[in-house]
Amino acid sequence: MQIKNLAVRARLRSPWESVDLGIALARKYWWQLFMVYLLPSAPLFALCYWLFPESPMLSILFIWWLKPVFDRLPLFMISRALFGSPVSVGTALKHFFSQNRRDWFLWLTFRRLSPTRSFDMPVTVLEQSTGKARSSRIGVLHRKHSGAATWLTITLYHIEMFLLAALSVMAFLFIPEQYSGGIDWMPLLLGDTQWLEWIYNGLYLFVMAVVAPFYIVSGFCLYIGRRIELEGWDIEIQFRDLLENQQHKKESRRRNNPGATTLVLLCSLILMAVLPAPPTSAAPAETPQQAQEHIDEILAGEDFHQIQEVSGWRKKDKTEIELAEEKFPDWLIDFIEWLFESNPDEPRSEFKWGPTIAKILEIVLWVGIVCGLGYLIWRHHEKILQSLQWQAKPKKKQPVPETLFGLDVRQSSLPDDVCAEVMRLWVEGDKRASLGLLYRATLSHLIEDFEFHFGDHLTESECAQLVRTRQQEPKEEQPPVSPTLSHFVQELTANWQQLAYAHRPPQEAQVNTLCGQWQQEFGNDR
Repeated sequence: MQIKNLAVRARLRSPWESVDLGIALARKYWWQLFMVYLLPSAPLFALCYWLFPESPMLSILFIWWLKPVFDRLPLFMISRALFGSPVSVGTALKHFFSQNRRDWFLWLTFRRLSPTRSFDMPVTVLEQSTGKARSSRIGVLHRKHSGAATWLTITLYHIEMFLLAALSVMAFLFIPEQYSGGIDWMPLLLGDTQWLEWIYNGLYLFVMAVVAPFYIVSGFCLYIGRRIELEGWDIEIQFRDLLENQQHKKESRRRNNPGATTLVLLCSLILMAVLPAPPTSAAPAETPQQAQEHIDEILAGEDFHQIQEVSGWRKKDKTEIELAEEKFPDWLIDFIEWLFESNPDEPRSEFKWGPTIAKILEIVLWVGIVCGLGYLIWRHHEKILQSLQWQAKPKKKQPVPETLFGLDVRQSSLPDDVCAEVMRLWVEGDKRASLGLLYRATLSHLIEDFEFHFGDHLTESECAQLVRTRQQEPKEEQPPVSPTLSHFVQELTANWQQLAYAHRPPQEAQVNTLCGQWQQEFGNDR
């Protein structure tokens, strides 16, 4: 991929902006992407009709399951178009087998129902990563944009269903009114007409081919947006443009001043002619015996006699007797017999899968019920213990910090009259110390009176956010915070940040207002 040939502007985009970009690109190249998706899938659908004419639902399920196979050609085509080397439909179809050669089995088994398929597919098709390299790459990409990729899958799946229903209704509307009244709808609704099912499945294949370009290109644009964010493509392109501009300037200077280049060459030739050439000395060639002795000395060195011990686990080699003694556990054999047991009166050929599937569903339901009960007990274990009057162990009281943001927040470090000292320092011109005293006095009272646990890892804004959160979502075990106190803390924090970091002190009237609010909230009791 040549980043400089990128057909869209390389900049940071939100996930939904990337999806919008994908929709726009899919609209531009929709016909080509539609054809490279439909041309491989339609012959396979016709082959299923020829081989299994009595199984229309299994045939369309088979085509639907092969979606990851058909997605690769549109992805290959749009990736070439996005980086300035578009390919035709015929050229793309020639790459069908080469594009589906890597990781096809995993995409049709374990990854088939992945909700982020369009976002993850470029890692396999374009980066050609497999195994641990692919897993680590997917982990980095999924730190962002994976939620948008999931919602993209859900949304376009529902759009497929809506379009299929719309086409079905439209086909019904084309039936003349004098004929629609005499149609027997029950066989159609019960699926007794195979020809109608094949037509319906053909419509669904057409809908899949219509929606697929938008799904594939939007997921690809999410992938491109994530790579721009991770690798800084926008910055790299700007640096390359600067380098090209500098090179163009140098070339223009050389063209404008050809005499300087000629003068440098002449001076170099004169110096080479005047200065004497260094004496050359050829080392005597070694005889084969001397060369062998030299090789033996090198091989006898420490570099070729290092011993390294490696420890690890390996599978034990079992004998034939041990392999013959191995057998399945009895409980597993009993479970399989119970699962596939049938009525002994029934012939073997008339075995039905219905009871077996029912037993499997029963096991799944019981496992789901047990897991759900376990989750509910774990989620509400505190309320359950309280209802049973079991007291949990009291939590250890967290130590009160002595300093925050370089400010002493101990109660003993505060003056008797905080507001008077604040105004005295303000009048003397020490505005930073004045507002800092008011701020650390506020922090000290929040820690002591309201049991806030401010850590060194928090910023001033995060501390203020904790105060607002408690005011909006009060808890029984914590002292409540009034709206006026929360507003005062937000305003004081903003003024302190403006003074401490931007060197913008507030007006004196505003400091007086803050002191009045502090008196109302904390009084003058230190």
